[in-house]
Amino acid sequence: MGDKTKLKLGQTLLVIAKDNEVLHYSWDMSLPHVEFVRRKTGTLPEGAWVGTITKDRQGIVVISSKTFYGYQLPAPEWVTNAVKELFS
Repeated sequence: MGDKTKLKLGQTLLVIAKDNEVLHYSWDMSLPHVEFVRRKTGTLPEGAWVGTITKDRQGIVVISSKTFYGYQLPAPEWVTNAVKELFS
């Protein structure tokens, strides 16, 4: 595996994950989740997850999209693992 993308404290980005890997991400935080998904995949693929990641003092935090899921809670473990494979 190549080098991970290092996040600085407070950096935030949008992510789409599926099948234990990050499919797409964007640093453009002005995009609503719906527009991010539309631009990257058209519609959210079945079994995919979309949300926001950020780095705080404890590490990388992965939060579900309220727009898509109706709540903002920590992502499923498989998503968090996929994000941590790509980002540090």
